[in-house]
Amino acid sequence: MATADMNSQAFWNDFMRRPEAKEAYQADRKLQMKKQMWLEEKRLIEERGVHRKILGEALEASPAEIKKLIAPMFHIKVVEQFLWMLYDECQTKQVPFLQKLQDESTMVQLRKLRENFQQGGEERMKDLESNFLSICGNIIEEEAKKEVAPMNADVHTLKQVLEVAQECKRLGNEKFREGKYEEALKIYDQGDEVMKKWKVGDHLKTEKKWLEEYHIACLKNKAQAALKLDLFQTALDAADAALKIDDQDHKAWYRKVHAQKGLGYFKEAEESLNKLEEVAESCPDRRSILRDCEVERQRIRAAVSKHKQGTKDMLGKAFENGLFSSDRDKAVEDELEQRRKAALAESERETPKKITGPPAPLERNIQLTEALACELLDELATAYGQQWYQERVQKCARDSAFEKMVFLRRLKTIAFEIQKPILEKWGFDPSEQGLREMQAAIRDLSSKDGTGMPPRLKERQERCLKLLYGGEEGGMLGLLM
Repeated sequence: MATADMNSQAFWNDFMRRPEAKEAYQADRKLQMKKQMWLEEKRLIEERGVHRKILGEALEASPAEIKKLIAPMFHIKVVEQFLWMLYDECQTKQVPFLQKLQDESTMVQLRKLRENFQQGGEERMKDLESNFLSICGNIIEEEAKKEVAPMNADVHTLKQVLEVAQECKRLGNEKFREGKYEEALKIYDQGDEVMKKWKVGDHLKTEKKWLEEYHIACLKNKAQAALKLDLFQTALDAADAALKIDDQDHKAWYRKVHAQKGLGYFKEAEESLNKLEEVAESCPDRRSILRDCEVERQRIRAAVSKHKQGTKDMLGKAFENGLFSSDRDKAVEDELEQRRKAALAESERETPKKITGPPAPLERNIQLTEALACELLDELATAYGQQWYQERVQKCARDSAFEKMVFLRRLKTIAFEIQKPILEKWGFDPSEQGLREMQAAIRDLSSKDGTGMPPRLKERQERCLKLLYGGEEGGMLGLLM
């Protein structure tokens, strides 16, 4: 059948009457339902951060005994889920949360969680989560067993299937190049659903090879489109399906590594990366693949470190915000004081004293209007508000043990990475002198009668400074503003 016929409505009407087409349609509906489930899961992850903040505020007024019980394991996911379940129930039944928290049955559950945590640490708590995940996995496996086995395709059917696969590949690639990843994913998925319903006998080696090649290409493209949309589970499923057909396909392994990393399965991602390196040994572009593997391994290790640090910081932020702060032991205070002294000593080593002359006279070449100054401060605030900058500044505050002078000395270098391109854009010299000139140009707009800056400029300046110092979560605003 000619490819041009596929553009006619008659072709598709005839094709949709076939049993396999109806099955593909039903499969597409199932896929949409799965996508909704994945989106819901993503929403729940975002809600977790909100829940954690609400719980922290609610636990602030709890008795010291409960604080001591919960504090060491507050960052554990199953503990958060249990506490939120209680909080949500209290909101529904209009029962005081602290009253429910002190209930004997609640205390028994909290003690059991604490006992598990003390005996096995985070590994034991992960096992509790794994039990839940294994139940979900069994359900998925049971559903997979219910899928219809592929049917043998005759020559005529195989021709139509390959034509559909070819057209899906062409249209999907067009959408992908245009950046329409959702549409591309849907098209690739349609091709996958059609092809996986059919198989070719081993005696037809050439035809079997054609079907497998088209199917693998479709699955790899499907995985790539899913990765672009952060649908990591979809990408992982597609990559695994491709590897079931050919476990020596290096691109499928690479897609799998990215999907596992996106899901947070760092150990599994490194294992897949090791397998990819084995597969690469027989590839013509072996050196290029191995080089990419090494880069990806460094990224995975960086992601692991960031994940571990985030877990450690989670409880630390609760202490910084005042949660569980009423009964700190003296040993903790002593340790904090030692950290401060160590940070000061380290800072002195980092910046040895130098004999320097007075600052160079400030040359003024640029004047700003109020409107331009507001625009400049908005641009600085947007730049300071970037997640990577906020994370670095907040880490700087912790590393400086929240010592004001140490923090400001280290912040200067971090902030200049943001300030330099903006200084250049606005015509200031990209140096400390240029920064001083920019600050002076903004100060010039203060009222000459001594009443200060115009309100809208003052508001922007305060917002800019808050973000410069790491925001409210950074822990430095109270010391600096």
